Amino acid sequence: MRLYFNQGRFSLPDAGSMKRHLFTFKTRGFTLIELLVVIAIIAILAALLLPALSRAKAKGQTARCLSNMRNWSMATAMYLDDYDNLLPLFGDLSTDYTKAFWHAKLAPYIAKQTDDGKFFTQREVYNYELRKCPGGSVGLVPFSRSKKSSSAWNCWIGANFGAYGDPLSGPFYYGNRTPPLKASRIRNPSDAMMFMDTVTHYVYSPVDQAYRFTVDFNQDGKVDTMPQYPETPFNYGRPTVHSNGSNNTLLDGHVERVSFQALWAIDGKKQVTHPFWYMED
Repeated sequence: MRLYFNQGRFSLPDAGSMKRHLFTFKTRGFTLIELLVVIAIIAILAALLLPALSRAKAKGQTARCLSNMRNWSMATAMYLDDYDNLLPLFGDLSTDYTKAFWHAKLAPYIAKQTDDGKFFTQREVYNYELRKCPGGSVGLVPFSRSKKSSSAWNCWIGANFGAYGDPLSGPFYYGNRTPPLKASRIRNPSDAMMFMDTVTHYVYSPVDQAYRFTVDFNQDGKVDTMPQYPETPFNYGRPTVHSNGSNNTLLDGHVERVSFQALWAIDGKKQVTHPFWYMED
């Protein structure tokens, strides 16, 4: 609003002048071109920001998974102290799934009950948030060949399962086939993988002859999956869940992200080459 100075006095504009100004103000709007320019600017900003937000979310998920894995590494260390340096069995009996699996054996060290006598998937610790990888999702895993739908979460912290242990192909076994592994037998604990991101609660170690890669699930020209389960890729591991890599817990307690290309690399004999797979290298 304007004030007018006349003969030493200030005065307001007349009512007619004010109405004309108000009418002009109320009817002024954006033109179509201006709206299109604004929309284009918003679209450009969104295109620039969304990838950055996606990368930030992925990094956050990787960090949370790393933190969860550290808890399992500490639980394993405490278990070793209590059980004469013996690692927990993968499972007590391969013929009875109500017996304790590794996650139930470690449950007291992460303040959870063992729920003795329950089928292993019904125990509280099996679905515990601390075992869940936030990088996963509900549904089938990438590269799955299953024709069935799924409403289950598809990424969890799982054990490196080594079949029968002769030769030593992993740190975890069934008790009715192989005794618990003495941790001191593993000469280089900083290179020995205990846990990684998996579909459920284990990855089949490709070091064992029974679990070697023979199938190329992701069609990149290199074998990456054993043939026993023709619907599930990567031996039940999730080596691509964290920006085409996975988190891995080592026997010395540290956790490390490793790219899929490195962890799943094979040589001319189609054997895995990454040292994390080998317990006696």
